[in-house]
Amino acid sequence: MARKKLDPEIRAERARQSKKIARKKYYSKTSYLYNRHAWTEEEIKMVMEHTIPDSELSEKIGRSIKAIQEKRRRLKQAEAEKQEA
Repeated sequence: MARKKLDPEIRAERARQSKKIARKKYYSKTSYLYNRHAWTEEEIKMVMEHTIPDSELSEKIGRSIKAIQEKRRRLKQAEAEKQEA
């Protein structure tokens, strides 16, 4: 039996939804495990070195994966802005 071809817009929407579900599942693994607390210099150093996967670092420092990635992004952005000035 031949499969019916889907409209490219429908295929693209399904792909977006699938990616959204996968992303939510990945980040939800650690999002509720840890309470908020101030970042230490040692944690910041580990985040910026990026020598181990974020999932392992999350367990080690008690931060969610999303928090680690967002902190790294903000630090790199601040560093780039500092160099531009």
